[in-house]
Order: sequence, then structure tokens, then C-alpha cells
Amino acid sequence: MEAVDPGPWMEKILPTFTVSSQKKTCALCELWFSVENLTGMCSYKGVLSKKASFGDKHAERKLRDPRMTASRLYSGVKLCTFCAQLVLPDEEEPGSTRTSTPGKKGKAKRADKQAGSGEEGHRPSDFLKSFLSPEARKKYEAVDALSGADAESAEQTPAREP
Repeated sequence: MEAVDPGPWMEKILPTFTVSSQKKTCALCELWFSVENLTGMCSYKGVLSKKASFGDKHAERKLRDPRMTASRLYSGVKLCTFCAQLVLPDEEEPGSTRTSTPGKKGKAKRADKQAGSGEEGHRPSDFLKSFLSPEARKKYEAVDALSGADAESAEQTPAREP
């Protein structure tokens, strides 16, 4: 029997159906994922503190271990999509710089109004303002002056007692 040439389709079809063999574990849940699916990133210290909050004694020991250097604790580790949402700081958490989350815009606006600031979002720092054009800098100075005047008038008006 003669050997039949399979034709050029073998070279074109095989690379399409091969599966990537690169798999790594998520640093938090420790499940295996394809490298392409490990999209989240966090510091190793964040992962250890989250595991410690779940009651993992081994993670607590690692956090207290004096041999854990800062370069190891603050190195980035990969997380799966589910675990990435767990390590994000909550808005209500003290010291959190996070102001809004996708899908919770109304909640963030209410939180800003309760805090007494009528503005949404963050204010640029003086360092960032130094890169602005003079016209844009005047715009921010005018907004800062208005917000400062509002704060002073709120402090000067006496509160009525019921």
C-alpha cells in the first residue's frame, strides 16, 4: 500500500488546535489557570493578609516572619479574575483611596456628598498642576478658590438649634 501525502492542511490545522501548556497557580486561591487567565495583580503582602483574614495560620506566620524582606512582600503576584476582586480595597475601609467601583456610581456620589465635598473624583496634586498650561492652571485655581470660599462660609454660618 502506498503512503498518502496528507497535504498542506496538516501544518495549518495543528497549530490552531494545540492547547497552551503554560499554567500557573493563582496566588490567593492556589488553583491552576492558564497564564492568559491570570489577569489580576496584587502584592504578596496583600495576598498574605487576605489569607490571614480568612483564618490561614500559615499566612499569619509568614507575615510575622522576620526573614520576609520588603522586596518579597511587595513583589507582584498574579491572581485569577475572581480573586482580583477580593483584594480590592472596600470604599468604606479606613485609609482606602478607592472612591468608586464599576456599577456603584450612585453609591460613590452619595459618599462624596456625605463627606461634604460637592465635587466628584480626585483633585490633582500641586506636582501635577505644575505640568499644566497657564490657562488650565488658572481654571484649577478658580475652582480651588470657589471651594475654599464655600468651606469658609459653611464654617462662619452658625448652626441653628431646633
